[in-house]
Amino acid sequence: MALPIIAPAPVVTDHTGVFRDLCENQCQFRHFQHDLTGLIVLPNKSLANIARGILDSADKTNLSRLLAEAPWRADAVNRRRIRFRLQQTTPHRCRRRESLLALDDTLCEHVGSLFDHVDRHDNHRDGTYPWAHHPVTSFSVSGPVRFPVGLRL
Repeated sequence: MALPIIAPAPVVTDHTGVFRDLCENQCQFRHFQHDLTGLIVLPNKSLANIARGILDSADKTNLSRLLAEAPWRADAVNRRRIRFRLQQTTPHRCRRRESLLALDDTLCEHVGSLFDHVDRHDNHRDGTYPWAHHPVTSFSVSGPVRFPVGLRL
């Protein structure tokens, strides 16, 4: 059994202040910090398990409401995350022409079509059209500095 989350992890507290203004109020920001802490420290990273592990939450649906109903925008959080990461790593990154943005469009195949956003996609490796999610991820690589940039279905 995992230990309960009684406060955000110190690394989360140290680095999330830059996102504070993207949340509508202090409660949303605290849920954001707890969610990140759960993603870092818990072996089972499901929303239900993170909600179970947070001791100071009177309502276990707070995290799901934060993700589904709160007025924050995922693209704004991602842009802020990238800007923050670039600022932190400026002295460690290579020059622009020595860096790259890696794109990966690996298919995540499924047996059926019951999942949201599953469709038939061209598998350019073998010429088939399997049922799959088709996420495209991007990853910044600049010397020792490497971090995910984005994800699109």
